[in-house]
Amino acid sequence: MLLTYLVTSTDSAVLIINTINTAGDEGPKARPHILLWGAALAFVVGGLIVADGLGAIQTAMVIGALPFSFVMVLMSISLLKAIYRDVQREKHGLATTHVEASSAE
Repeated sequence: MLLTYLVTSTDSAVLIINTINTAGDEGPKARPHILLWGAALAFVVGGLIVADGLGAIQTAMVIGALPFSFVMVLMSISLLKAIYRDVQREKHGLATTHVEASSAE
């Protein structure tokens, strides 16, 4: 089960990287990019396993996740600010959502 999870996650990661790099093109031109990113990911993971085994992989995961933690904190602050502003708008009787008028006559 663990191997299936890892392979599926890796495949998804390669697909996302490829989609970003090729601007959404999934045609035959994308195949070399998929192979390149798949091989690059395999070499990085293989190198980490050879270097220090599981400890190196865990360290790389923590280092990779650290910048994302700061983004998550900023997103949480933004969410709290948005909720607070919605409550203030409701107190003053203002609409908290915007509905555009239809252009049909």
